[in-house]
Parts: sequence; structure tokens; C-alpha cells
Amino acid sequence: MSMYGDKAYKFLEKLSFPRTSGSEMEHKAANMIADEIKSYGFMPVLEPFEVKWDKPVRAKLTVTSPEAAEYTVTGLINAAPTPKGGCDAEFYYMRLIDELTLRQARGKFVLLNGRPSEENYKKLMKAQIAGFLWMNGTSRDTYENSDLDTMRYRACYLKHGRVPAFAIRMIDAMKLLRTHPKTVHFELEMEEFKSTSYNVVTVVPGGDRKEEAIAVGGHYDSVEFSYGSWDNGAGTVQVLGLLEHLSKNPPRRTVKAVLFGSEEIGLEGSKAYMKAHPEDGESLKCMINLDVGGNLLGWESVMVTADTAAENYLKGILKEGGFSTEVKPGVMSSDGTVFADYTVPAINFASHTPWQGGYMHTRYDNMDMISADVLGHEVEQLIYVTGRLTEAEVFPMERKISDKMQEDIVKYFGAGLSQTEERKNKKPEDKK
Repeated sequence: MSMYGDKAYKFLEKLSFPRTSGSEMEHKAANMIADEIKSYGFMPVLEPFEVKWDKPVRAKLTVTSPEAAEYTVTGLINAAPTPKGGCDAEFYYMRLIDELTLRQARGKFVLLNGRPSEENYKKLMKAQIAGFLWMNGTSRDTYENSDLDTMRYRACYLKHGRVPAFAIRMIDAMKLLRTHPKTVHFELEMEEFKSTSYNVVTVVPGGDRKEEAIAVGGHYDSVEFSYGSWDNGAGTVQVLGLLEHLSKNPPRRTVKAVLFGSEEIGLEGSKAYMKAHPEDGESLKCMINLDVGGNLLGWESVMVTADTAAENYLKGILKEGGFSTEVKPGVMSSDGTVFADYTVPAINFASHTPWQGGYMHTRYDNMDMISADVLGHEVEQLIYVTGRLTEAEVFPMERKISDKMQEDIVKYFGAGLSQTEERKNKKPEDKK
């Protein structure tokens, strides 16, 4: 076993509890992480930022004809509330979102197969649907082995409008459809939620290249019901393993290690960090992001949000170091993408499982799927890649995001919501 594997596993066992954005348990996790970092001789800083959203506090869905039946649903975060007393509408199952079904859905309460794309959501709003419902879970769930998550609107959807929106277990959606529902009654009560979340920030000063810096980080929050061992306690303990190594092996270049809060509600921790540290948006050489890892079944990968040269560099050094890791370009739905939006090349490490070998965002994301050996291997991989970047005589990657990758970043965040798009739209005189 790697010298880091057993220690990483033991800390991850302690960290494996639900730690949702802005909650007391997320605060507890931040302090646990900070205390661990202090034991390495560093002085981490807990940087607070506000989180707020419209939180569903009561949700109800009843089929009113042909036969009355009530179903368990949860409201979506940031959905529109219903008027007092609720709403009534015809029911329509949209098996596909196209021109025909959009016409048929007008004014109705619709069931969707899953979260619509932003473009399809925009079409649904133009169709003036009364509200919608999407499915959560699998067709083989039972009530005893599953939870119904509180889903959320993505930020980019809100500019197109809001309607009452709900999630339902897939097994209940099947029951509902077998009754051939014609009309439904739905109620959704919302209230504003405000709290504080924290980024845990540690600066490891460099030596003769200290004016150059890289960032390394990952999020430590989880979704509700989940113990967050895989997503992303594992990424958190990898960063801790790197910090322990750096405490004994000071780097030539400065390393800024950030454990982010509130990633699961829309990358809020990394957004807050970049707003609080505009200098990093100008000066960081790259960002290494760790999101999901330690799984016994599966394989490691790197998604590179930069350019082809950076991708090829990672492929080369990982082979040289003896790490069998899949490397590919792309935009990952994680904190690294926020840095890439500020033109900082992002190297996103993750690990994947075979089909049904892992259960993200469920009660089954726990220590059952975690291996100390794999954790140790991933910590060593992180130490190796970080070392190649911090110790190089000349930094080996350009600070460059390809045009195609910039397009994908804008698409990921949605029109009007990315730094990349804002830069592209600036007039020449504004850039001076």
C-alpha cells in the first residue's frame, strides 16, 4: 500500500457524512479539514461567502382525474411557487421535446424524462407550460433503498422564466402513467434560504520560482442523503495528501490549495474564490482539480480544459511516470471549469466506475466503494503531476484555452453567465 493510502482512507472515514451547502455539517467538515492541514504545519484560512437560494418547503402533487391519487414529490430549488391553494392543469407526458409535443403541452403540467437542456427549457417556457415534473432514480428502486433528492434549476435557466417544478421517483412516475392521468393539482411553497459556506485556503510558498503559482483543489461538500465519500471526500483527501508531502518537500513554485464549499449547488465555492482573488485570474499558471476518486472498481482520467499542447503534455508525463490514466479534452462540471473561465488552464482529475459500479449523489456514495490502495495511488499521481509543474525550470504549459474549449465553456455556463463570453464581447476600447 502507498504510504498515503491508509492515512487518506482513515481521514475519509471521518469525513464521510452528509455535508450540504451552508449546513452545520458542512461547517464541521471545513473545520476538520483545517485542523488536519494545521497538523502539517500550515495555517489554512477559512474564507466565508454567502449562499442563498429559493428553497422548497412544501410540495404536493395529486392526480384529480380519472381517479384521485397523491404522489410523493419534492420541489426544485429556485422554482416558482404556486399561488396559495395551488394550481390545476391537464397532465401531459412529454416523451420527446419537439415541435409537435411543445404545441400539445401548452398550458399543461408536463412530465419530462429528465433535466432538459437549456435550449429545451427555453422552448418549454415559450410553450407556456403550467409546471413540470422530472424523474429521479431508477426503475428498479424501492422506497426502502432510495431517496428523493431536492433537485435544482441551473442558473442559466432562470433568465428564461420560472414555473412550479418538481421531482418524482421513477418508480412513482411509472405508477402514475399506468393510471392514464388527465388532470392534476399541484402545490409548491418556497422560502428564501441564506447561509454561509467556506473555502479552506492554504498557501504553500515557493522557493526560487515563488512568483509563479499553481492552484490545486477540490470540493468537500456533498448532496443531501449522500455520505460523499467518492464525491468528493476522495478528492479532498488527495489534496490533503499533497499538502502533507509539500510540508516535507517545499516546492519551487507557490502552491495555492483550496478546498471548496458549495460546489454541488452550482460551483459556488470556486466562483466565490475567484471573485475574492482576482489576482489569481491574472497570474495562476494552471489549476489542478480533484473531483471523485478512490473507487475500488474503475479507472482514473484527466479532463484537460486548455489546449491540445497541454493535453499532450499530460499524456506524456503520465506515461513517463508509470500512471495508466485516460487523458482527454473537455469541460468538466466541476470547480476547475470556473478557473478555465478566467483563462486558467484546468487539469481535472477524476475516477470512473463500470456501469452501476458506483452511485453518485445517492445514499450509496459511502465508504463501501472506497479502496485505500486506490486512494494512495491517486495521491501519488497528484504529487507526481504537481511536482512536474512546480519543479520545472521553465513552466511547461502555456496559459491558453483553445477557441473550441472557450465555446464549450460559454455553452456550459449559459449565455450571459461566463467570464469567457464577457471577454469576447468587450469592445476593443474596453480592453485597454
